[in-house]
Amino acid sequence: MKTLSKLLLSVAVILPLTSCMDRERSTATFTQGVSFETNDVTFDDLFKDGLMFTPTISFDDLIFFLTSCDETNVGFKGGFKISKVKGDSNTSDEMALYTSADSNAGVGGSLNYVAFNRTSSMVDSDIQFYLDKFYRADTHMIGCAVCNTLYNKRLAEKGLISPGDYLKVVFEFYNNGALAGKIDKYLIDYRNSDLEMVNSWTEWDIEKQSLNDNIIINSFSDIKITFDVKGENIKPNACFDNIIAQFSVTY
Repeated sequence: MKTLSKLLLSVAVILPLTSCMDRERSTATFTQGVSFETNDVTFDDLFKDGLMFTPTISFDDLIFFLTSCDETNVGFKGGFKISKVKGDSNTSDEMALYTSADSNAGVGGSLNYVAFNRTSSMVDSDIQFYLDKFYRADTHMIGCAVCNTLYNKRLAEKGLISPGDYLKVVFEFYNNGALAGKIDKYLIDYRNSDLEMVNSWTEWDIEKQSLNDNIIINSFSDIKITFDVKGENIKPNACFDNIIAQFSVTY
């Protein structure tokens, strides 16, 4: 399996380190924010028509984004595509599946983001956290930015989303194969009289939502992204950027 490593730019906030006398171990708590920008000029060479994908993208050998494909830019079956496409009226419907509905490409005008879709041929885990390097580790999800695809935005413009239709993205958190909890967000919601859509980059405060919904997800090793869809025209796709998690580790 080919692995594309260290191509993601991170904003890491390191909180105070605490020495631990127990077994002469130390503890640390840090927040890791991952976007999909890079200063590596060779990265741009991997894009074809503004998109690229590869079986595994790792960040600092800690966070792994998994895609079902044969190799880099070959045989895509489902998962993540890194996109730098800024859509307009000339964007094809096929490309619109991997293009954010926002007038910018990524969050705040950043160049890159990820578009995701789930298919039956995919592995169970989409984001993995490699925690075996630590004596003990707890992972806590803070949030991410989320947006509809240009494809689904166009459906609304064409009147192809009907009353009762919806698209809900679901993050399922697993700890060593056991479901630790899940949380969801509507990206398309026509269950009531007005159609509501997330067509611009929107902060999904997973930490706050989990507290409000009394969902406690303090430790996990994997995230599986699924969709709950009602509507024959809606595609199970979404775009993500600025994925943020917090780690409390003992080493």
